[in-house]
Amino acid sequence: MRAIVVGAGPGGATAALQLARAGAQVWLAERSAWPREKTCGDGVSPLGVREGNALSMHFEGRLRLESALVSTPHERSFRGGWPRATPWGTTIERRTFDAQIVDAAVAAGAEFLPETQVRAVESEARGVTAVLESHGTQRSLRADVAVIGEGATGSLASKLGFAPYRSRLVAIRGYVDAAAPLVPEYGLFYDKIVTPGYGWVFPMDARRANVGICVDERTLARRGGNLRGLLDRWLAESRFARELLGESPRLDGVKGGIIPTGRARTKPRIFLVGDAAGVADPFTAEGIYQAIHSARLAASALAESKDLAEAATRYERHAALFDRNEGAARWLRATFGPSIEICANRAEKNPSFGDYLNTAVFFSKNSMSSFVLGLLRNW
Repeated sequence: MRAIVVGAGPGGATAALQLARAGAQVWLAERSAWPREKTCGDGVSPLGVREGNALSMHFEGRLRLESALVSTPHERSFRGGWPRATPWGTTIERRTFDAQIVDAAVAAGAEFLPETQVRAVESEARGVTAVLESHGTQRSLRADVAVIGEGATGSLASKLGFAPYRSRLVAIRGYVDAAAPLVPEYGLFYDKIVTPGYGWVFPMDARRANVGICVDERTLARRGGNLRGLLDRWLAESRFARELLGESPRLDGVKGGIIPTGRARTKPRIFLVGDAAGVADPFTAEGIYQAIHSARLAASALAESKDLAEAATRYERHAALFDRNEGAARWLRATFGPSIEICANRAEKNPSFGDYLNTAVFFSKNSMSSFVLGLLRNW
């Protein structure tokens, strides 16, 4: 099999790595100079660490985040840990994280093409043709399949007729040097100003943190439409942000982005992965684990199916787990204020319930019914 992979983020790079390991001839095209920065919260969840370990990535020396501090709109808070099988997460800059996967893909035999824009992909009965441009020079590549991991802002999928995303979240982040040593844990703060979105503080080391907010587009519009202004207001008004970062934290490296969710993922000889496929969690906006996992699903379907039609069916079926989260996300947004207050009250009295709630809400929702039944079982 020959595969052209578009985009060297976690989704595209993982697809290139897995396909190369399966014996495919792989070209991995990335439009940016390499390595490159990427707007992100830099948080790798415990499930993301698990996926990274499956790719033989190395997390030695990274700050281990073994719990999360979660606050409610009425400033109640609780801590939750993770299951024994995935006991910790971490933070890692995307410049470093993505490069690790690309290096592994190259070591497995993929050909990496940085500073290469894929201008068009045409799908035909006998294969795909990709038009590549690098430093003003164009060329064409023929392959059997194209895997598109172009991220949230790419245009190839739209040009190929994929429908728009069903929903979009918006986020902005910056870096802060904290006034005091940081506790090594995720901070997820559902303050009134951003609920049903949240603010976050993710330590990069003992003093420096990735700090930001995530809201859906409708919430942002209701708050005035100024994302940077909303971040500044959250930093100034949130008790938890002030306690962790100081009264007047100085932000640097401030950048915003879009996190899209919900989309069809295949057309003949075309497979979407990562943000291009809209697989980010529609409530928490977590995307690294989802990007890697979607790429692994696509690559295994391509490597193990008897033909591309079977591979597409298999990938769509297995990737449906990402769509099941959408119903849970809608319910959580609609009921989040009162429900999180009730659950936080229970978690304060029963730490094991805090562990369950933390894991269920932020990293392992599968359906609304399983989420509610899990709450009842663990109450």
